[in-house]
Amino acid sequence: MDSEREYYLKRASQKQIKKAVTSDFIGSFSSSLFNFAISLYILKLTGSAMNFGTTLLIGPLIGIVFSPLIGYLADHNDHKKVMIRTQLGCIVLLVVYSVFFPVLGQWHYLMVLVMVATLGLNTRIFSVTYLAAVSRLVDKPFIQQLNALEQSSTSLANILGPIVAGAVFSFVPFQSFIYFEIAAEFIVVGIVLSMNFHLIKEEEQADAKKETMWTSMKQGLIYVKKRPMLLYMVVVASLLNFLCGVFTVGFPYLIIHVLHMQNIQYSLTEALFSLGLVAGGLVASKLSVDSNPIGMVSRALILEGLPIIFAIIPLIISMNSWLSTSIFGLINFIIAVVLVFINVPITTYMQKTIPANYQGRVFTIMMVGATALQPLGYFIYGILFQYASSIIVIAFSFVGFLIIGLVVRLISSKAAYEENFQG
Repeated sequence: MDSEREYYLKRASQKQIKKAVTSDFIGSFSSSLFNFAISLYILKLTGSAMNFGTTLLIGPLIGIVFSPLIGYLADHNDHKKVMIRTQLGCIVLLVVYSVFFPVLGQWHYLMVLVMVATLGLNTRIFSVTYLAAVSRLVDKPFIQQLNALEQSSTSLANILGPIVAGAVFSFVPFQSFIYFEIAAEFIVVGIVLSMNFHLIKEEEQADAKKETMWTSMKQGLIYVKKRPMLLYMVVVASLLNFLCGVFTVGFPYLIIHVLHMQNIQYSLTEALFSLGLVAGGLVASKLSVDSNPIGMVSRALILEGLPIIFAIIPLIISMNSWLSTSIFGLINFIIAVVLVFINVPITTYMQKTIPANYQGRVFTIMMVGATALQPLGYFIYGILFQYASSIIVIAFSFVGFLIIGLVVRLISSKAAYEENFQG
């Protein structure tokens, strides 16, 4: 009977993975296509870089503000129902926008802000709820494979989306992008409806329904505090996102303003980063997670920092611009591959070890905590690359990654012992 059960779970899990990855690709491709088109439309409509920046900022900000609600919804409601309702909410909003689009006039930009904020909130609810549902969607041995393949799927979609949007934006009306997004949302709804969100049975929290939203979030914080490994993960993710400012802010500045490379060369380096995520996801789907995920992450952090130092070469040696492009492209590719081995082990570990009725809150706490220092990192690295020596900034960032990796390496075994002792 056990072998029959294992065979059934294996076949069912593989089927669920195919549906999930397909849904993820369609949703990510349509979203990246639509978001890129929105960005171009805002720039064309207002001609304001500030308005463009506000449009980009409002989605993540809404996600942070409503984080208690997001975690509560994910942990206290049926996952499939929450995901379907958020998708249907997006569809209704897009339909309303498409109907009123011709008559909005001067209210276009305000409507775009409302739409981006609402879509951003719905997307965050959908994402957190889905992450919390994975432990019930597939059997434990398949969780990492699902996470890794979705990483590749999302990255590939994010490569293709802007390319397609940029190619057709001048030839088709903006409303066509709205219609395409509506169609994609319907397909995602259909796939989600066909998935079994109770393949793996887990115990429910008896009094979960009686908790208020704030009590629920407080319990989530208490749970994280009691799990040293999770607490370390939040801190590490936050510091990592801060240091990643050297890539997201520094590299584009160096390529465009310091080395005066062409836009196509910058685009190629960015494309190689996305390809690195695809490649890393495919490799990670074939490997097993270390029994001590923080140990794996610590090794990945050290490897993440090593390629940075090579960015100094084009700054101290005069060379052909295409050779510089190759160096930055290779650095981006390696960084992206290694980044997968930071994200996937952490996500997989959380989905395997956190009770299902706590996962929504814990993932929300992780997302908020991980991104807390990100805006500060962007701001500080912007100032540093503008007014300080780029070589020194890169060198200190390189050392920062190594120190964090080594410290995490030292505390990982301690955290694992503490968790086992408490367990």
